[in-house]
Formats: sequence, C-alpha cells, structure tokens
Amino acid sequence: MNEPGRDLYSLREQDMSIRWIFAVLAAALACGCTSLQIYPRDGDLISGTEAPVPVTIQLTWPSGGLGMGPIVEVDGTRIPRSALTLSSSGATATVNLAPGSHWVRVRTAQLCRICVGGIGEFDYTQRFFVRISAPAVSLTVTPMLLARSGSAL
Repeated sequence: MNEPGRDLYSLREQDMSIRWIFAVLAAALACGCTSLQIYPRDGDLISGTEAPVPVTIQLTWPSGGLGMGPIVEVDGTRIPRSALTLSSSGATATVNLAPGSHWVRVRTAQLCRICVGGIGEFDYTQRFFVRISAPAVSLTVTPMLLARSGSAL
C-alpha cells in the first residue's frame, strides 16, 4: 500500500516506462528513413499468359532521397545498372521469369536523419509468386441439321 508522500511508481516501474517510450520513439524515427518501396510486394501473385512471364520490378523512394545504389537482384542474379530505368524518385526494370516462387533483393543507401553520418544502408528482400494463366477461349457452337433419308430428327 502507498504511504502518504511516497511516489506512486517504484524506480523499477519508472525505468520500464522510460525504456518503453525510448523503443517507441526509436521505431517512429526509423520509419522516416525506411521509405524505399519495392514492387512486387511480399506474397504478391503475378500472372501472365506466356512463359516466361514479364515481371516489372519497381522501386520508389522520396525524390532526391537516394544516396547510392540501388543494387537489385532477382533470385540471386544481379540486374545490370544499364537495365534499370532511373529517375529522381525511383527505378524500374522488367525481367522474364518462369512460373514459381521468386525473390527480389534491393540494397541501397539513403539520406537519413537519425543514422550515423546522415546516410543509412538498407537491404530488403521480398518474395513473390509467378504463374501462367490460360487465356480465355471462346467457342461458338451452331447446331447443324443433318438430314438422312428416312430418319426422324
């Protein structure tokens, strides 16, 4: 029971609340630096009608926020920088992939307010799936009357 004039929280409880606030603050600040968006996202299903399926890898970041990179790998194979279409706020490349499970890994350095030296290095990997969907087939059936001599239809 609390005695009159005594703090409501013990030193241990105060220490735990400070740790909790620090963890939440650090997580909120970190979100401002990890603004790299990668498409396809984790778990996406990409469909195409031909094999291999053309898949567009798309990266976006805040305009002017890229410090260095990006280095893009698909299934462990690096996409040459010449195959990337770069802009001030993103990059795209199209790769042909067989049906199945694939992953894209992007490594880059971005300007970051809370990182040492003002630059943060980021390494993201996303797994996605590719499938072939059969094209829609249209079939029109027209009835034909066959006439045989002496048979009833």
